[in-house]
Formats: sequence, structure tokens, C-alpha cells
Amino acid sequence: MSKQQYNLTTRTDYLNRKMFLDPAGPVTIQRFEEVKYKKIADYEATARGFFWQPEEVSLTKDSNDFKDASETVKHIFTSNLLRQTALDSLQGRGPSQIFMPVVSLPELEALVYNWTFFETNIHSKSYSHIIRNIYNVPKDVFNTIHDTQQIIDMASSVGKYYDDLHRINCAKELGQPVEEVEHVRAIYMALHASYALEAFRFMVSFATSLAMVENKIFMGNGNIISLILQDEILHKEWTAYMINQVVKEDPRFAAAKVECEAEVYELYLDVIREEKSWADYLFNKGPVIGLNANILKDFVDYTAVGALKEIGIKYQEPAPRSTPIPWFNKHVNTSNKQTALQESESTNYVIGVMSDQLDYDLLPNL
Repeated sequence: MSKQQYNLTTRTDYLNRKMFLDPAGPVTIQRFEEVKYKKIADYEATARGFFWQPEEVSLTKDSNDFKDASETVKHIFTSNLLRQTALDSLQGRGPSQIFMPVVSLPELEALVYNWTFFETNIHSKSYSHIIRNIYNVPKDVFNTIHDTQQIIDMASSVGKYYDDLHRINCAKELGQPVEEVEHVRAIYMALHASYALEAFRFMVSFATSLAMVENKIFMGNGNIISLILQDEILHKEWTAYMINQVVKEDPRFAAAKVECEAEVYELYLDVIREEKSWADYLFNKGPVIGLNANILKDFVDYTAVGALKEIGIKYQEPAPRSTPIPWFNKHVNTSNKQTALQESESTNYVIGVMSDQLDYDLLPNL
């Protein structure tokens, strides 16, 4: 596979290639004068315009907020932050490691590299920036990730599908026989595992972080989470697009959709069950104003209805008809978000040039 990538003797006809595992092989010449999927190219261009740096956000007030916080709030804030760190560690390396070997189009290759860059170089570094500025001994906080079974379990449920695809990719790279149908199924399941991370797990963690903002604490952290949320909404949207489009255009993936239907639905049910179990763990010392275990569980069900509908799956469990945390909507709709300077640290945001503060009205609508 890698030898093909660096062999430039064969002409490419990307406009007639499949999204994944095209018989013509992987991407060789990275050319973008015309692309098969303009939507994918547009997603990648939009993501580049979202570039920002976590170090630009001051966390001085957050550090004082943490010192003054109750044990309940400290437990919720720290547990959520550690979970965000763990899950972004998976998504930081996952897209490039597992999807890049099977990508057949330059615009999709560019998007996957962008995806990994944001998850690792911006999001994961954001969580380290927060932990460094709030905790006296950051490494001791990081080390507790490995001792929190709930975090380990939910990371494993996503990592399983990434590992399955990675093993098949490596076998093919080594010249071992790989059944195409098995390879396609592994890609399809890994796409759904990725969507579960983007559309379910990240959204639950952001709701928890932003509940603190609603209580006028950890405002710097809230600014960072708002920027990450903006990125992840885009990542969620493009993952759904890939799932829907590849099934529509590639008969191999259309067959995988039928064959894997029960497994896919069970994947999402497992994620939902784990998210509800996490809610119990997160609030086992008590609630915060506006959010508790039951509300967060209802939010999981409510989120499931819309997220699964986007990829053509009907959520069959009882769910609220309206959002149990309406205040979350104003954070999702970044174009309408306004942050009072007396309540928050101002943020510098990079879109080509540095600006003095974040102007949400200038951001593209998603």
C-alpha cells in the first residue's frame, strides 16, 4: 500500500474513484484543481478557518474558582476534564492511523489530516493547558485517568473498532490475504464508532463543562470548550456525511449497512448505556445548579434521537421531545453567542490574523 502511494508513474482519475478502498489504490498526487466531493473539500476549508490556540485563553479566574469550589464541583469538573483528555487522545491519532491507509481521494486525505491536527494539536493541548493552570501538580491529575474504570471502559468501546480496522490495514500492508468484505465492514464500523464519539460522548462532556459557565464559574474553560464544541460540530457533520454518502454510492458499503445493521445499533446502545452510567458517576457527590444525573441521562436520549436520525437510524427507546437543557442551544449556535466581558476572560482567535477578542458573529454558520 505504501509503495503505491509513492509511485507517481500511474495517472490518477480521482473523479471516478470510490471514497475508500478504490481498486486504483491510495492517493498519490495531491491535486485539488477539481475534486469528486466538493462538500468534503468545503468541510476541510471551513475547519482550517477555525484555527485557534488554547494558550490565548486566560485561566486565572478559573484557578481561583477551583480553589473556592465545593468538593462536589471539583469532582464533576475534574472527572469531566480527564474524560475529555482520554477521549481526545483516541480521536487525536485515530483518524490518521486507521482511515488514512484506506482513503482513495485527496480531498478526503486532506480532511483526515486536518481532523487529526485539531484533535491533537488544539483540543488535547487545550485540556493540558487547563490542567496545567488549575492544578498544583498536573501530572498527578493526569495519572488518575488510568485509575478511573469508567473512563477506561468507554475508551475501550470506541478503541475496539479502531483496533479492528488497524489490524486489517496492517495485514494488508504486509501482503497478507484480506477479504475485501471484511475490510469494508471494519471501515464502516469504525466510521460509526467515530460518529458515536463526535455526536454522543463529546456533546455530553461539553454540556457538563458549559453547565459550569451557566453557574458563572470556570469561564475561561468555558471559552475553550465553546471553541472545541464549534470544531466538533463540524467533525460530527462530516462524519455523518461520509457514512451517508459512502453507503449511497458504494455497493460494498451498502451491503455492509445491511449486514451490520444490528451491530451498529448495538454499538450506539452500548455508548448510550455507558453515558448514562457516567452520569451517575459524575454526580455521585451531588448536582450543580441546572444539571444532575437524571437531566444528563435525558440529554443523552434526546441527543440520540437527532444524532441517529442524521445517519438514517431510528432511536427506538423512550426520549424527551424537547431538550432537557435548553441553555445548551445557545452554546451550540455560535453565531448567536455573546459573552459579556465582565463575566469572561476575552479570547484571541485566529482566522488569518490575530484579533483582540472572539467575535462569534464572524464565524461561519454550521
